Amino acid sequence: MADRSPRRRSQAAFYAAALLWLPAGLLVSAAVRFGSTAMAPGQGGTAALMALPSLIVAAVCGLPLALACRRLGRLGHARAAWIGGVVLGVATVAASLLAGLFGPPGIAIVAAVLSLPIWIAVFWLGRRARANADSASPPLDGPDRRP
Repeated sequence: MADRSPRRRSQAAFYAAALLWLPAGLLVSAAVRFGSTAMAPGQGGTAALMALPSLIVAAVCGLPLALACRRLGRLGHARAAWIGGVVLGVATVAASLLAGLFGPPGIAIVAAVLSLPIWIAVFWLGRRARANADSASPPLDGPDRRP
């Protein structure tokens, strides 16, 4: 069996976490809300099977926020990415509980809207970084000749 590189393992771990954070948050909030009755024999298994399609949709809906936080971290703002991801992640889980009443489209809309602040920061910081890089580089056609 071929040994996987640390980078590939890191990417696999990121995508696993990116897909599982929202369903895990929904399951934890359901366990806190319903306590031991949610996992009572005969009821917990049925409820989990009934919720499986919604949790699969929720897994995909968690990607926009995770990808935005990853991009923000790669721009050199790792602390902001973690703080934004945790704060907006908790808000997304709470809002998804209510949006789940409207089905999977409701969860998708709420998750996309709540990831917008991080995406806006990513685009703004990316443009600023490109503008700074362009102004710092010398002109291509020689020294600046001003009259």
